[in-house]
Amino acid sequence: MRRIPHNSATASFRRIRLIAHHTAGEAVRLRLTGLLILIGGGFVAGAFWLREFNFGSTELKFIGDFGLGAIGGFGAVAAALVTSQLFFNDIHGRAAYCVLTRPVRRWEYVWGKLLGMAALLALFTASLGTLLVALLLWRGAQIGAPAIPVPIVLCACALQWFKLTLIAGMTLLVCSYSGSALFASCAGLILAVIAHLGIFFGESRLIVLRILPNLSVFDAEKLMAFGQPPGAVMVFGVLAYWAAYLAVFGVIASHVFRHREF
Repeated sequence: MRRIPHNSATASFRRIRLIAHHTAGEAVRLRLTGLLILIGGGFVAGAFWLREFNFGSTELKFIGDFGLGAIGGFGAVAAALVTSQLFFNDIHGRAAYCVLTRPVRRWEYVWGKLLGMAALLALFTASLGTLLVALLLWRGAQIGAPAIPVPIVLCACALQWFKLTLIAGMTLLVCSYSGSALFASCAGLILAVIAHLGIFFGESRLIVLRILPNLSVFDAEKLMAFGQPPGAVMVFGVLAYWAAYLAVFGVIASHVFRHREF
């Protein structure tokens, strides 16, 4: 069998994949992750009992909007808290030292962590999204109303996942230079709030408001309201916007972490 050089692109991809797999496995085993999934699932299911407070919107749309809000809200908490906890568990538990003493570059470690969190957030979004789809189909059959098309709900959940991965990327960037998991998680949540409300700041002179992504791009209210799948131009634009910011966060975090002293 031909031996692959440790400095080749294939070897780098394998190392990143192994770190991502380990990160996702550690994240799934965290009690915090299970707690957030249970609470988020409870809120998604709770939309059925809160439908009387829909203030004029259709019942199914209210359930869909409330469920997506729960996925986005608790997903943001998971993206910030779990990312920082896993990162500093490796630092304080010396696991990162063991990994980095092997032929693993620091940028490979950072990208492995980011991809592992992306996998966890995909599992989180898929689990609660499946619950939401089942609830919408069940309630739609009960009242005899046309349900929101499943592809629309799945597209809305995908938008939530894009947003959550960017929050994880921002938190990982803070982790790359921070010395505290508490600071990193709080900073990640604060940055997420600022980025989500960035549209209200207009032409602000604060540089932080200009470099942060506008997370409102990934809101699914219009998608759920019109009930039509997004066009090719919108899909390409959202994907390019998400990929560009995720790459920027990963590159900066890798650069900062490479110069970090242990």
